[in-house]
Amino acid sequence: MHASDVMTRNVISISPDATILQAAQMMLKHHISGLPVVDNGKLVGIVSEGDCLRRQETQTQRRRSRWLEFIMGPGRMAEEYAHTHGSKIAEVMSTAVQSTTEDASLEDIVRLMEKHRIKRLPVMHGAKMVGIITRANLMHAMVG
Repeated sequence: MHASDVMTRNVISISPDATILQAAQMMLKHHISGLPVVDNGKLVGIVSEGDCLRRQETQTQRRRSRWLEFIMGPGRMAEEYAHTHGSKIAEVMSTAVQSTTEDASLEDIVRLMEKHRIKRLPVMHGAKMVGIITRANLMHAMVG
């Protein structure tokens, strides 16, 4: 079996300019745990439930000791602050997106998901996203 055999073709995506609240509402409405982030037709990132954790709104942001903050340095601290206090998808999304092609085998897809510890893979045809494969798609393939 290949990616094209199990992928979801009607992909629900979101803009990097959308708010985190809009992404959360969209994920809840469609019963999904992540969204590809698309800007002018180009895949630029992925936002997931995990990106919505450790948020200032829920008072779950990390609290670090001063010495650890010193060791981490100002760059990492600024990045963490932007992630917990940002309001736009572009501020919290993952930009190191792994993807696959329509003809990739399920074995290769699972290997890639395990290697990068990810739960979803956009399926690309050249520069165009034509689908997405999630762990749920793989479970459906297993029982189907």
